[in-house]
Amino acid sequence: MEAGHCILCSMAASCVLVADALFTAFTGFLMFFAPDKVANYVFDRQTDGVHWHLVRCVGGQLLAGAFVTIRFRNSNKTAQTSCHILRIIPSIIVLMLIFQCRSVTPELIASEYLDFAKYFCFGALALHIVMLVSSGWPIGTSLLPGSRIGDCLYQLDAIASICIGVAWLTFPKWLLHRQVIISMDESHELCGRVMGALFVTSYAVSAHALHWTSKKDRMVAVDSRVVCCLCILSAQVWSQFAYLDSWSGGHWNCSFLVF
Repeated sequence: MEAGHCILCSMAASCVLVADALFTAFTGFLMFFAPDKVANYVFDRQTDGVHWHLVRCVGGQLLAGAFVTIRFRNSNKTAQTSCHILRIIPSIIVLMLIFQCRSVTPELIASEYLDFAKYFCFGALALHIVMLVSSGWPIGTSLLPGSRIGDCLYQLDAIASICIGVAWLTFPKWLLHRQVIISMDESHELCGRVMGALFVTSYAVSAHALHWTSKKDRMVAVDSRVVCCLCILSAQVWSQFAYLDSWSGGHWNCSFLVF
């Protein structure tokens, strides 16, 4: 009886993760391949190449997150914990950005869009918190040593994710000001901060990988970072040649430091 209950819970968790991955992948593809339409719709005006680059980078990060979730759909609970963290942290940060946008720049985004985003984030937050708590919130009972170089790289990746993400959350205009040739406003800052939220969130995969017993699961952390970096690098190349009226030559110089 208990074994059957565990199987049902495992199947339910797997179905939720698959649905989450499919929705995230669809959103990521839309933002990556049609960032102009997404930005124009959200801000209800004609946007520029800086918006489109940032939105495309966000799309790439969502695709990397969907990759992790779909790969972990049948993994153990310890690995699946990172999937829930990948949704909980950005939901909280985006909620704070929504409330900040509503109070400081109420004309930036239509109120009905903000309401939809708010309820969506609350729903995602509730769903993944319930799933995380019901699974026992496992992260691994002990640190499992692998190769010293590999473990060091996992930790460096986690540190870099946090530092880069916090930088984008804190001062996106400063990171962009030498790269762009247009005047930026709060909408550019918002796009940069959403990207920063996803950077911060990605630390969870690398940090938790040190506790995973499966080498296959550990490789997912590496593969997902490769997917993320390839998406952002391709966005970099795309923006440099497609949006000449928005980006300066400094775009390449800063890319090695920021991305």
